[in-house]
Amino acid sequence: MLKPGWSKKICGPMKPLSWAVIGVIIAIISANSAKADDAALFEVERAGSASQQSIIFIPGLATPAEVWSETVVALGNTADIHLISVAGFGGIPAAGEGAFISPLVNALAEYIDGHELDQVTLVGHSLGAQIALQLAAARPGKVDDILVIDSAPFFAALFNPAVTPQQAAQYGQGMAAQMAAMPREQFMEMTQQGLAIQSISENGQMKVLGWMESSDQQVVARAMGEVAGGDFRPVLSEVKAEVSILIAWAAPSPVSEAQLLAIYQGQYDDLENSRVQVVRDSRHFIMLDQTDVFMEHLQSVMMSED
Repeated sequence: MLKPGWSKKICGPMKPLSWAVIGVIIAIISANSAKADDAALFEVERAGSASQQSIIFIPGLATPAEVWSETVVALGNTADIHLISVAGFGGIPAAGEGAFISPLVNALAEYIDGHELDQVTLVGHSLGAQIALQLAAARPGKVDDILVIDSAPFFAALFNPAVTPQQAAQYGQGMAAQMAAMPREQFMEMTQQGLAIQSISENGQMKVLGWMESSDQQVVARAMGEVAGGDFRPVLSEVKAEVSILIAWAAPSPVSEAQLLAIYQGQYDDLENSRVQVVRDSRHFIMLDQTDVFMEHLQSVMMSED
Protein backbone atom coordinates (compact mmCIF):
# COMPACT_ATOMS: atom_id res chain seq x y z
CA MET A 1 0.00 0.00 0.00
CA LEU A 2 1.10 3.54 -0.45
CA LYS A 3 1.26 5.26 2.89
CA PRO A 4 -1.35 8.18 3.85
CA GLY A 5 1.49 -0.34 0.29
CA TRP A 6 -1.91 -1.63 -4.15
CA SER A 7 -4.44 -10.63 -11.28
CA LYS A 8 -4.00 -12.34 -15.46
CA LYS A 9 -2.68 -15.79 -16.24
CA ILE A 10 0.80 -15.61 -17.75
CA CYS A 11 1.98 -18.02 -20.39
CA GLY A 12 4.71 -17.80 -22.99
CA PRO A 13 8.31 -16.54 -22.99
CA MET A 14 9.49 -14.13 -20.33
CA LYS A 15 10.34 -10.58 -21.26
CA PRO A 16 13.87 -9.56 -20.23
CA LEU A 17 14.09 -7.47 -17.08
CA SER A 18 15.50 -4.16 -18.27
CA TRP A 19 15.83 -2.86 -14.71
CA ALA A 20 18.45 -5.26 -13.38
CA VAL A 21 20.97 -7.93 -14.24
CA ILE A 22 19.35 -10.71 -12.29
CA GLY A 23 21.47 -13.78 -12.90
CA VAL A 24 19.61 -16.86 -14.05
CA ILE A 25 16.24 -16.01 -15.57
CA ILE A 26 14.09 -19.07 -15.47
CA ALA A 27 10.67 -18.22 -16.94
CA ILE A 28 7.42 -16.48 -16.55
CA ILE A 29 5.39 -18.93 -14.52
CA SER A 30 1.69 -19.56 -14.84
CA ALA A 31 0.14 -17.49 -12.04
CA ASN A 32 -2.58 -19.93 -11.09
CA SER A 33 -4.33 -23.07 -12.22
CA ALA A 34 -7.73 -21.54 -12.84
CA LYS A 35 -9.65 -22.07 -16.06
CA ALA A 36 -8.15 -20.51 -19.17
CA ASP A 37 -10.88 -17.87 -19.42
CA ASP A 38 -10.41 -16.73 -15.81
CA ALA A 39 -8.50 -13.53 -15.20
CA ALA A 40 -5.04 -14.14 -13.69
CA LEU A 41 -4.21 -12.15 -10.63
CA PHE A 42 -0.46 -11.72 -10.99
CA GLU A 43 2.64 -12.24 -13.06
CA VAL A 44 5.76 -13.98 -11.80
CA GLU A 45 9.36 -13.47 -12.84
CA ARG A 46 11.98 -15.87 -11.50
CA ALA A 47 15.65 -15.17 -10.92
CA GLY A 48 18.60 -16.63 -9.07
CA SER A 49 19.01 -20.40 -8.74
CA ALA A 50 16.18 -22.91 -8.49
CA SER A 51 18.35 -25.11 -6.26
CA GLN A 52 18.49 -22.49 -3.52
CA GLN A 53 16.07 -21.35 -0.83
CA SER A 54 12.76 -20.05 -2.27
CA ILE A 55 11.89 -16.41 -1.60
CA ILE A 56 8.65 -14.83 -2.82
CA PHE A 57 8.62 -11.02 -3.00
CA ILE A 58 5.19 -9.33 -2.85
CA PRO A 59 5.16 -5.57 -3.49
CA GLY A 60 2.71 -3.04 -2.12
CA LEU A 61 0.06 -0.75 -3.55
CA ALA A 62 0.61 0.30 -7.17
CA THR A 63 4.12 -1.19 -7.08
CA PRO A 64 5.57 -3.63 -9.63
CA ALA A 65 8.36 -6.15 -9.11
CA GLU A 66 10.82 -3.47 -10.23
CA VAL A 67 10.90 -2.21 -6.63
CA TRP A 68 13.09 -5.22 -5.76
CA SER A 69 15.64 -4.62 -8.55
CA GLU A 70 18.58 -3.84 -6.25
CA THR A 71 17.59 -6.71 -3.97
CA VAL A 72 17.69 -9.18 -6.85
CA VAL A 73 21.13 -8.01 -7.92
CA ALA A 74 22.44 -8.27 -4.36
CA LEU A 75 21.08 -11.80 -3.89
CA GLY A 76 22.48 -13.09 -7.16
CA ASN A 77 22.35 -16.89 -7.26
CA THR A 78 22.02 -17.35 -3.49
CA ALA A 79 18.23 -17.74 -3.64
CA ASP A 80 15.39 -19.03 -5.81
CA ILE A 81 13.66 -15.68 -6.34
CA HIS A 82 9.98 -15.33 -7.24
CA LEU A 83 8.97 -11.75 -8.05
CA ILE A 84 5.25 -11.04 -7.96
CA SER A 85 3.65 -8.24 -10.00
CA VAL A 86 -0.05 -7.77 -9.31
CA ALA A 87 -2.35 -7.06 -12.23
CA GLY A 88 -3.30 -3.39 -12.38
CA PHE A 89 -0.15 -2.18 -10.65
CA GLY A 90 2.87 -0.51 -12.25
CA GLY A 91 1.90 -1.12 -15.87
CA ILE A 92 0.67 -4.71 -15.49
CA PRO A 93 -2.73 -4.94 -17.26
CA ALA A 94 -5.71 -4.97 -14.90
CA ALA A 95 -7.83 -8.08 -14.53
CA GLY A 96 -10.85 -9.06 -12.49
CA GLU A 97 -13.29 -7.17 -10.33
CA GLY A 98 -14.72 -7.48 -6.86
CA ALA A 99 -12.66 -8.55 -3.84
CA PHE A 100 -8.95 -7.87 -4.19
CA ILE A 101 -6.94 -9.45 -1.36
CA SER A 102 -8.55 -12.84 -0.67
CA PRO A 103 -8.51 -14.06 -4.30
CA LEU A 104 -4.86 -13.00 -4.57
CA VAL A 105 -3.97 -14.92 -1.41
CA ASN A 106 -5.74 -18.01 -2.77
CA ALA A 107 -3.96 -17.74 -6.13
CA LEU A 108 -0.57 -17.39 -4.45
CA ALA A 109 -1.31 -20.42 -2.29
CA GLU A 110 -2.07 -22.38 -5.46
CA TYR A 111 1.17 -21.10 -6.94
CA ILE A 112 3.14 -22.47 -3.97
CA ASP A 113 1.34 -25.80 -4.25
CA GLY A 114 1.68 -26.01 -8.01
CA HIS A 115 5.41 -25.38 -7.95
CA GLU A 116 5.95 -27.62 -4.91
CA LEU A 117 7.72 -24.87 -2.97
CA ASP A 118 8.73 -25.66 0.59
CA GLN A 119 10.41 -23.80 3.46
CA VAL A 120 9.48 -20.58 1.70
CA THR A 121 10.49 -17.11 2.84
CA LEU A 122 7.94 -14.39 2.09
CA VAL A 123 8.96 -10.74 1.77
CA GLY A 124 6.07 -8.28 1.65
CA HIS A 125 5.92 -4.50 1.56
CA SER A 126 2.88 -2.70 2.95
CA LEU A 127 -0.23 -4.25 1.35
CA GLY A 128 2.04 -7.07 0.15
CA ALA A 129 3.01 -7.84 3.74
CA GLN A 130 -0.60 -8.39 4.80
CA ILE A 131 -1.04 -10.67 1.80
CA ALA A 132 2.12 -12.54 2.89
CA LEU A 133 0.81 -13.03 6.43
CA GLN A 134 -2.50 -14.42 5.16
CA LEU A 135 -0.61 -16.65 2.74
CA ALA A 136 1.50 -18.01 5.61
CA ALA A 137 -1.66 -18.75 7.58
CA ALA A 138 -3.11 -20.56 4.55
CA ARG A 139 0.07 -22.66 4.04
CA PRO A 140 1.54 -23.07 7.55
CA GLY A 141 3.61 -26.10 6.63
CA LYS A 142 5.26 -24.44 3.64
CA VAL A 143 6.16 -20.93 4.84
CA ASP A 144 8.98 -20.73 7.38
CA ASP A 145 9.83 -17.02 7.54
CA ILE A 146 8.27 -13.67 6.71
CA LEU A 147 9.88 -10.25 6.38
CA VAL A 148 7.23 -7.54 6.81
CA ILE A 149 8.17 -4.08 5.54
CA ASP A 150 6.34 -1.09 7.01
CA SER A 151 2.88 -2.57 7.26
CA ALA A 152 0.14 -2.71 9.90
CA PRO A 153 -2.66 -5.30 10.05
CA PHE A 154 -5.21 -2.71 11.26
CA PHE A 155 -4.23 0.26 9.14
CA ALA A 156 -7.08 2.54 10.25
CA ALA A 157 -5.94 2.36 13.88
CA LEU A 158 -2.66 4.05 12.97
CA PHE A 159 -4.64 7.24 12.52
CA ASN A 160 -7.42 6.67 15.04
CA PRO A 161 -6.59 4.19 17.83
CA ALA A 162 -10.25 4.21 18.94
CA VAL A 163 -11.65 3.18 15.56
CA THR A 164 -13.68 -0.05 15.48
CA PRO A 165 -13.39 -2.63 12.69
CA GLN A 166 -16.96 -1.75 11.64
CA GLN A 167 -16.13 1.95 11.41
CA ALA A 168 -12.97 1.17 9.50
CA ALA A 169 -14.89 -0.99 7.02
CA GLN A 170 -17.30 1.85 6.30
CA TYR A 171 -14.43 4.29 5.89
CA GLY A 172 -12.64 1.93 3.50
CA GLN A 173 -15.70 1.53 1.32
CA GLY A 174 -16.11 5.29 1.12
CA MET A 175 -12.45 5.81 0.32
CA ALA A 176 -12.54 3.24 -2.48
CA ALA A 177 -15.59 4.86 -4.06
CA GLN A 178 -14.10 8.32 -3.79
CA MET A 179 -10.76 7.31 -5.28
CA ALA A 180 -12.38 5.39 -8.13
CA ALA A 181 -14.55 8.39 -9.07
CA MET A 182 -11.77 11.00 -8.99
CA PRO A 183 -10.79 12.65 -12.26
CA ARG A 184 -7.37 11.30 -13.22
CA GLU A 185 -5.71 14.68 -12.75
CA GLN A 186 -7.03 14.95 -9.20
CA PHE A 187 -5.98 11.38 -8.46
CA MET A 188 -2.41 12.10 -9.52
CA GLU A 189 -2.36 15.39 -7.62
CA MET A 190 -3.29 13.46 -4.47
CA THR A 191 -0.43 11.06 -5.18
CA GLN A 192 2.07 13.89 -5.62
CA GLN A 193 1.02 15.48 -2.34
CA GLY A 194 1.89 12.27 -0.48
CA LEU A 195 5.27 11.54 -2.07
CA ALA A 196 7.27 12.90 0.86
CA ILE A 197 6.03 10.13 3.13
CA GLN A 198 6.77 7.43 0.58
CA SER A 199 10.51 7.99 0.23
CA ILE A 200 13.12 10.36 1.60
CA SER A 201 14.97 10.82 -1.69
CA GLU A 202 13.73 12.61 -4.78
CA ASN A 203 14.78 9.61 -6.85
CA GLY A 204 12.65 7.30 -4.71
CA GLN A 205 9.70 9.67 -4.89
CA MET A 206 9.92 9.84 -8.68
CA LYS A 207 9.91 6.04 -8.87
CA VAL A 208 6.79 5.86 -6.73
CA LEU A 209 5.11 8.54 -8.83
CA GLY A 210 5.94 6.70 -12.05
CA TRP A 211 4.53 3.44 -10.74
CA MET A 212 1.32 5.16 -9.71
CA GLU A 213 1.03 6.87 -13.08
CA SER A 214 1.20 3.50 -14.82
CA SER A 215 -1.26 1.79 -12.43
CA ASP A 216 -4.95 1.26 -13.02
CA GLN A 217 -6.89 3.74 -10.89
CA GLN A 218 -9.85 1.43 -10.36
CA VAL A 219 -7.64 -1.41 -9.12
CA VAL A 220 -5.72 0.95 -6.85
CA ALA A 221 -8.99 2.23 -5.39
CA ARG A 222 -10.29 -1.30 -4.70
CA ALA A 223 -7.07 -2.35 -3.05
CA MET A 224 -6.70 0.80 -0.97
CA GLY A 225 -10.30 0.50 0.19
CA GLU A 226 -9.60 -3.00 1.52
CA VAL A 227 -6.40 -1.86 3.22
CA ALA A 228 -7.98 1.19 4.82
CA GLY A 229 -11.09 -0.74 5.87
CA GLY A 230 -9.62 -4.11 6.75
CA ASP A 231 -8.70 -5.56 10.11
CA PHE A 232 -6.31 -8.42 9.40
CA ARG A 233 -5.31 -9.01 13.03
CA PRO A 234 -7.52 -12.11 13.48
CA VAL A 235 -5.37 -14.11 11.04
CA LEU A 236 -2.16 -13.45 12.98
CA SER A 237 -2.77 -16.21 15.52
CA GLU A 238 -2.78 -18.70 12.62
CA VAL A 239 0.68 -17.65 11.40
CA LYS A 240 3.28 -20.19 12.56
CA ALA A 241 6.24 -18.78 10.64
CA GLU A 242 8.88 -16.57 12.21
CA VAL A 243 8.06 -12.95 11.40
CA SER A 244 10.48 -10.01 11.28
CA ILE A 245 8.79 -6.62 11.02
CA LEU A 246 10.62 -3.50 9.84
CA ILE A 247 9.02 -0.10 10.40
CA ALA A 248 10.24 3.21 9.03
CA TRP A 249 10.94 6.29 11.13
CA ALA A 250 12.54 9.60 10.20
CA ALA A 251 12.46 13.09 11.62
CA PRO A 252 10.35 15.13 11.58
CA SER A 253 7.66 12.74 12.77
CA PRO A 254 4.45 13.23 14.80
CA VAL A 255 5.54 10.37 17.09
CA SER A 256 8.86 9.41 18.62
CA GLU A 257 10.75 6.29 17.58
CA ALA A 258 9.78 4.61 20.86
CA GLN A 259 6.10 5.53 20.44
CA LEU A 260 6.05 4.16 16.89
CA LEU A 261 7.65 0.92 18.05
CA ALA A 262 5.02 0.49 20.78
CA ILE A 263 2.18 1.11 18.30
CA TYR A 264 3.38 -1.59 15.92
CA GLN A 265 4.20 -4.05 18.68
CA GLY A 266 0.59 -3.68 19.82
CA GLN A 267 -0.68 -4.34 16.31
CA TYR A 268 1.28 -7.59 16.08
CA ASP A 269 0.58 -8.88 19.62
CA ASP A 270 -1.17 -12.00 18.33
CA LEU A 271 1.81 -13.29 16.36
CA GLU A 272 3.36 -16.37 17.92
CA ASN A 273 6.96 -15.60 16.97
CA SER A 274 7.85 -12.07 15.90
CA ARG A 275 10.05 -9.08 16.47
CA VAL A 276 9.53 -5.46 15.45
CA GLN A 277 12.50 -3.28 14.56
CA VAL A 278 12.74 0.39 13.62
CA VAL A 279 14.70 1.45 10.55
CA ARG A 280 15.84 5.02 11.04
CA ASP A 281 16.10 7.72 8.38
CA SER A 282 13.59 6.01 6.14
CA ARG A 283 10.09 6.56 4.88
CA HIS A 284 7.62 3.95 3.68
CA PHE A 285 9.80 2.36 0.95
CA ILE A 286 12.56 1.10 3.24
CA MET A 287 14.17 -0.97 0.47
CA LEU A 288 14.66 2.26 -1.52
CA ASP A 289 15.68 4.58 1.32
CA GLN A 290 17.87 2.21 3.36
CA THR A 291 18.85 -0.47 0.89
CA ASP A 292 21.87 -1.73 2.84
CA VAL A 293 19.95 -1.95 6.13
CA PHE A 294 17.12 -3.76 4.38
CA MET A 295 19.54 -6.25 2.84
CA GLU A 296 21.13 -6.92 6.24
CA HIS A 297 17.73 -7.81 7.66
CA LEU A 298 16.86 -9.97 4.66
CA GLN A 299 20.15 -11.85 4.90
CA SER A 300 19.50 -12.41 8.61
CA VAL A 301 16.08 -13.89 7.83
CA MET A 302 17.60 -16.12 5.15
CA MET A 303 20.31 -17.37 7.51
CA SER A 304 17.66 -18.40 10.02
CA GLU A 305 16.65 -21.05 7.46
CA ASP A 306 20.06 -22.69 7.57
